[in-house]
Amino acid sequence: MNSFLKSIGLYNSLSIDLHISSVELVQRLMKVTYKTNTTFISLERDSAIPTRFEYRGMIEENSFTIKRRARLFDMNRNSPVFQGTISDRNGKSSVDIEFFPSWFQIINWILVLCFCLIMILVNIRDDQQNFIVAVVALIIAVTQYFILKRGISRGKYEFERELIYIAQKP
Repeated sequence: MNSFLKSIGLYNSLSIDLHISSVELVQRLMKVTYKTNTTFISLERDSAIPTRFEYRGMIEENSFTIKRRARLFDMNRNSPVFQGTISDRNGKSSVDIEFFPSWFQIINWILVLCFCLIMILVNIRDDQQNFIVAVVALIIAVTQYFILKRGISRGKYEFERELIYIAQKP
């Protein structure tokens, strides 16, 4: 699935070296991550999580799967999932991270694409020249794609900044 997402531009990766031990990096990541299951479906809403937590997900001793949590009245619901591994090399941490949309976002985009295709097929079958509905559906599908793509690039930038800040914080 990652190769498909990479081919359409909805997958990105990052490798970063930090001047901190991997054990300390995991501890600092745990301080800003609210522990929930990896499917991000829980009984606790994002707005109910204490404000000191920036992320939600699972962090283990050498890997993590997290997502930026949504704030109350947050309009940006397109945060990607960060899945990564942490390794220790000569006292420095090496973090390899993959960024991709959540399954809910992918299913939502597929439903919009199906709606677009159905609208096009209905207009073709009825021999109508009213393509405005199909054009609107196509614009919605393309816009959704670019929103997902922008969310991944922005999530990559923000998480890289967050890791550098965590490593420099005393």
